[in-house]
Amino acid sequence: MRKFILHTYSKTKSFDLNSIASLAAEPTGLGNSFNVAYKDSEQGKHLVNVTPNFEPITLKIYFNADGTNGYANYKGLMLFLAECGTGVFLFEYQDGVTDKYCDVVLKSATKTEITEESIFCETFTFERQSHWYERIEDSFTLRNTTADTTRFPLGFPFGFYGKLFKKKHFISNPFYKAAPITITIEGQIRENIRIFIATLDDKIVAEIKFTTNNPEGRTIIIDPNTKKINVVENGIISNGYGLTDKTQQSFLYLPQGEYYISSDMDEYDAGQIKFAIKRYLYD
Repeated sequence: MRKFILHTYSKTKSFDLNSIASLAAEPTGLGNSFNVAYKDSEQGKHLVNVTPNFEPITLKIYFNADGTNGYANYKGLMLFLAECGTGVFLFEYQDGVTDKYCDVVLKSATKTEITEESIFCETFTFERQSHWYERIEDSFTLRNTTADTTRFPLGFPFGFYGKLFKKKHFISNPFYKAAPITITIEGQIRENIRIFIATLDDKIVAEIKFTTNNPEGRTIIIDPNTKKINVVENGIISNGYGLTDKTQQSFLYLPQGEYYISSDMDEYDAGQIKFAIKRYLYD
């Protein structure tokens, strides 16, 4: 059975559309659609561009299957949507095989009379802003690790101690659209921070630089999904855009293909850099 759930973008609050109080049915716009552009020539038409053109997602939502008049249930959904405001929020779609999400904004919500059959049903339309993607993202960390907590492909001699430094990580993106990479920098990093994506033969394709190191107790979060760079220190959140090198990119995206992601950290840094890559789905 299909299930639909709405979430705030931070996923701190949710609204379930699968209960008898608010039951979604007759969905449309869950598939994929593209604009295809051609150019005419003497030899005929030639394909020049294909771009996503998402159809709006439309749901009919029944508010009084629980035996009430339904107005309180309708009000509950509208209060949730009012909290989301005019910004992007998450539309979760479970089809029994995959659990996926897309970014949406509310386009319209009807408000009609209860029918003579005592049915309270309204139509909600959401403008889709993205491909479907997995919420459980690929995650990994560049950091020092103690040898006794690290898995090795071959056994080390008995009594081996010390630290291992993970400087780069192999990543791949099979999807045609570049995948946004959320980066979290934590702990002491002694030198100015540089993070980059390189091909397997070490050609750099994208990088970001900071004009600062990172002291213990400060966290920097670089989120291309929200287009924000936040600095968290002593419980206070501030804008970190001023810390970036303006000659480089502000955010990292993983192109289609196979790459390494790395940084200028070394074995003397006690901090770590965490990465989370959004995985788009052709679903």
